[in-house]
Amino acid sequence: MKPELAEELLDGELEVVRDSISSRGVTVWREGTDVFVQFEHGRDGNPGVFRLACGQFDAESPSVSMVDPTAHTELSMEQWTPGVPHSVHPLTGKPFVCLQGTAEYHTHPSHLADSWDRYRRVFRLKETVHRLLQKAGVADV
Repeated sequence: MKPELAEELLDGELEVVRDSISSRGVTVWREGTDVFVQFEHGRDGNPGVFRLACGQFDAESPSVSMVDPTAHTELSMEQWTPGVPHSVHPLTGKPFVCLQGTAEYHTHPSHLADSWDRYRRVFRLKETVHRLLQKAGVADV
């Protein structure tokens, strides 16, 4: 998909996400085809930022990581909000969240038969963002 078309699709998705979030402590923005979701207080009381790499959305599900709020570098599993990371992904070697609708879920060896195509109309960015925030313990999403 051409970057301009991907960005246009993501802008429409982000408008829906922003309209659906009631929490004042959540900010959502896009940089290229990366979507960032920042929250002020997770279950541990600390802020956090999810990055959803959406370069091939919606042909492929977004890849999710937690990143440093300033540098946007990926965090180690110990730095993720407690309760969010499942473990280290066997193929990427990186921490991951085990949620249907994320690239890490659908590429995990135990979920290969559970294809993204089954969920792509159900888990739009709005649903994925809400589920990530719930996993992080963000109230009033």
